[in-house]
Amino acid sequence: MVLAPYDALFFKEPHLVERLRANLDLPAYYLPEACNPHWHRPHVPAGTDPYLVVPGTMYPIRVRLLERMIAKGIPLKLYGVGIPRWVGETPARALQAGSYVTLDEKARIFRSAAGVLNTMHPAEIAGVNGRLFQAAGCGAAVLSEFRPMLPEVFDIGDEILAFNDFDELVHQATRLLNETGLTGRLGDAAARRAHRDHTYEKLLTTILERIS
Repeated sequence: MVLAPYDALFFKEPHLVERLRANLDLPAYYLPEACNPHWHRPHVPAGTDPYLVVPGTMYPIRVRLLERMIAKGIPLKLYGVGIPRWVGETPARALQAGSYVTLDEKARIFRSAAGVLNTMHPAEIAGVNGRLFQAAGCGAAVLSEFRPMLPEVFDIGDEILAFNDFDELVHQATRLLNETGLTGRLGDAAARRAHRDHTYEKLLTTILERIS
């Protein structure tokens, strides 16, 4: 894409935007991802299932983190394509609850869990991933790994929870599992914010305003 004469390039990673502008003088802009309110919406009671949902690809860094959480007694259920055989033996494999989930099923699983754990790949340097917005739109209580742009899109403490290291992860996960009403309060606030500020309609409007 950097070889084509686009009027604008949009990326969810501000570090990449900065590098493309600094080195190549490209019309690159930061634009976070979004949710689809028709799919990502709360439609069941919050926090009825006493575990954290972990969706996504099970690459080695994520698997090792989950192993540490299992050792601390944090109840988890994993959703996605599964842990590859080449990862080898791991206690996380027994927690695979289902395959890839979408639409109403995803919204139900996210909303009904005590929380949704949003770990990010190390390639997410400053920006955040799409799952953050999807889970928030579903009314889930999201526990997200911190990135510098996270406070720009959600209020930490009021709309989502965040962690910088493993001890903080365990602390916040324990809060979600034990504090009465916390899951519902966070999930409701996150859904309101996501549906107000972080939809594909808003995203498209920003793109069209930039190139008009």
